[in-house]
Amino acid sequence: MAEFSSRSQRVRELCRRLAPFIGKKAEEINFAYLAEDKTGKEQIEVYLEALVSQYLREKSLDGESNLVPPNASLAAGEYAIGDIIYGGRKMGNFGLREKEWIQHLGIFGRTGAGKTNMGFQVLRQLRAHGKPFLVFDWKRNYRDLTTLPEFKDVKVYTPGRDISPLSFNPLIPPPGTPPKTWLKKIIEVVAHAYLLGNGVLFLLQQSVDAVYEKFGLYEGLISRFPTFRDVLDEAQRRDSKGREAGWLASTLRALSSLCFGDMDSVVNQGGSLGVGDLLEQSAILELDALTQSDKVFFIQSMLLWIHHYRMMEGQRETFKHALVIEEAHHVLSGERRSLVGGQTVMDITFREIREFGESIIILDQHPSQISLPALGNTYTTICLNLKHSRDVSAMGQCMLLEGEEKDLLGTLEVGQAVVKLQGRIPRPFMIEIPEFPLRKGTVLDEEVAARMGGKVQPAKASSALRGARQPNRGGQTPGPPSLDVYMLHDIEEYPESGIAGRYKRLSISVRQGEKLRARLAKEGLITDTKEQTQTGSIRRIRLTEKGRTNQFLSSDK
Repeated sequence: MAEFSSRSQRVRELCRRLAPFIGKKAEEINFAYLAEDKTGKEQIEVYLEALVSQYLREKSLDGESNLVPPNASLAAGEYAIGDIIYGGRKMGNFGLREKEWIQHLGIFGRTGAGKTNMGFQVLRQLRAHGKPFLVFDWKRNYRDLTTLPEFKDVKVYTPGRDISPLSFNPLIPPPGTPPKTWLKKIIEVVAHAYLLGNGVLFLLQQSVDAVYEKFGLYEGLISRFPTFRDVLDEAQRRDSKGREAGWLASTLRALSSLCFGDMDSVVNQGGSLGVGDLLEQSAILELDALTQSDKVFFIQSMLLWIHHYRMMEGQRETFKHALVIEEAHHVLSGERRSLVGGQTVMDITFREIREFGESIIILDQHPSQISLPALGNTYTTICLNLKHSRDVSAMGQCMLLEGEEKDLLGTLEVGQAVVKLQGRIPRPFMIEIPEFPLRKGTVLDEEVAARMGGKVQPAKASSALRGARQPNRGGQTPGPPSLDVYMLHDIEEYPESGIAGRYKRLSISVRQGEKLRARLAKEGLITDTKEQTQTGSIRRIRLTEKGRTNQFLSSDK
């Protein structure tokens, strides 16, 4: 009986593996086997072995032939990824679907296995479907794409280098995010990037809080936005003793790193490139000028800013934009545990940002170093050739591979990959990724500078960052306080908005808003009227002619 059960299971398995080639006939053979006598069963077994030799050759029992491909309707998707392969043959096309992108994509493989080639293919598909993207590039891999017609308008920024500089002040809260909420989040990112403990978190909180108070962020009367230089000055004035003196030394070390060298030119410029506008275009951020810790902080703080920025938008679970993160284990590390307990800010962002229309695409050669929450919240996993047993084991568990299926990850040819989706296709399968035709190393720094207009000035800022200007040489910020400019731009962008909605977008209290409204009205920049509606009346604020021609509005256009 046991022998019959074993032979029956083998026949059923062979029929399953042959089904992509012989279709419904495989199911018919399996049913016929169950109904036959001993002689008939033996004849069917011989027949199946002949079919295996014909279609699968010597690979009939290895891991590859066990990865039976999905049918064409299940595999089809608008975003072409590669060709499904099985038994040494191409079995159709595989593509991702619109709704799957925001559930995130992981691409893993050793150096030289084809990760970047896969990344190029993904970006080409995003361009073809009109989806903007932001690439965090560690090694200048992506600038050569701009030589191709479909990537001509992609921006290339070089944070920390003068070729195409970019500034981003992480101390500026996103629109709608209270400063105290942002303070708690951003200091945890600092701690995660620079491996700081709870004592340092306390001192950072005290220092940033004092700086926010000093520069008027809590009252909404902002003379200028603070930088980490201001936080460093505040921390240096502290008189600490005992254990706190040790915490202070670590705090000063981290803040000094943020205020030195290339990183200083990125995060301590007072204002920022308009991140909101950056999300409306496709851009590449080359981070090779920054140290590893600085890169981690830059990426994590920008991802956190984007997360909070997207939360203020009304549209949910609609694919808007993609974030591509190279060397993702530095940002989503399983070793950099949260120093305040629980998951890190990045693990939470990775899980939650999906709802707000952001797709995160991570590329890495060591999946075993990616945190479990990040791997667990990735819908699409594409695994190319891996070498280390820990990486093979991590991907085997992640993709639910068994036995020889898992061993296959160490034998894949360049450009071959195993794919696992957490939906529509229940079992993993193999694909071959076409080579992306691109000459690498053809775009020099001079060409990037020429395309980006030399030293890039901050782009037209989003409503969250407009008005974030540097002081002049006399130490005074020209024109009205930044919050005044926030209000003017908000009126310009949302002329029909009511008072409550306007104050909510600016993240200010009614008292702060009324003071601001009165000041702008006194200067003749706005009018404040009551208008009748079907349900009553509503107060509306509109720009006057003087307000519309204000230099701080016209300079952004």
